[in-house]
Amino acid sequence: MKLNRFQKILLWLIGITVSLSLILNVVSVTTPFSEISRQGYNAFSMIKYSLIDYPVTTVTDFFTSFSRLWQVRQENDLLRTQVDQIASLQAQLAESQRQIEELKQIAELKTIVSDYDLIPSTVLSRSQEAWNNLLTLDVGSADGVGVNYAVITPKGLIGKVTKVEEHTSTVRLITVQDGRNPVSVKIEIGEDKTVDAILTSYDSNEQGFVVKLLNSGATVTEQMRVVTSGMGGVFPSGLLVGNVSKVEELSNAVGMNIYVSPAADFQSFNYVCVVRRQGAAQ
Repeated sequence: MKLNRFQKILLWLIGITVSLSLILNVVSVTTPFSEISRQGYNAFSMIKYSLIDYPVTTVTDFFTSFSRLWQVRQENDLLRTQVDQIASLQAQLAESQRQIEELKQIAELKTIVSDYDLIPSTVLSRSQEAWNNLLTLDVGSADGVGVNYAVITPKGLIGKVTKVEEHTSTVRLITVQDGRNPVSVKIEIGEDKTVDAILTSYDSNEQGFVVKLLNSGATVTEQMRVVTSGMGGVFPSGLLVGNVSKVEELSNAVGMNIYVSPAADFQSFNYVCVVRRQGAAQ
């Protein structure tokens, strides 16, 4: 069989390596040449380490380190994903806790307000354009809701129903600033004494309702409670509206502007109750 050039060179190198090994082994058994044998063996070991052992070890270490680095990166990516999921789950949990708290307050409200039938409902929609004007509920005529029924949160009055469909209804909020949303109220000026007034509008600058007294001789001070009076036949009596936040004497010394801070939080609620007088037709 004819050998090619590479095979000849390979056989030549193997022959030299074997010959050196035999020579070193033979020399090592003779005492006079022990030092030469040791030095030759050391040289051969260095050549073997430089040409074979070290490169193989280096390549092996490189791939091992690369594999570990890749594994660490995958673990870090997994941890980042888990951290992101934790943040998302925490947000969902916080929102769920807020909703549960609202539902608990609605349940307590149904127990406290015993003079009316309360129809619990969820806010379906509330557009940014009409944020302080309108919202839509998930209850309607099929649930016993009627036009002009009051709508409250556990904290206080927020509006009245203006349109009813079979399974939805539209609520006009009392924060509408068009001045066409009067509410008959009374201000508790004493333990057993009230004075009648009219909630005429909402002032966004004062962040409160503008209330006009029907009896100009009454003395009204801050923190007095304001509730619906039941006059006018729209809102039942006794629904909390808010507390007096500011009393402003008019320049002509006749009458005053009374500002009432809303009891309800108009910026954040998901659940409300529609108020129906007991015995009202369903």
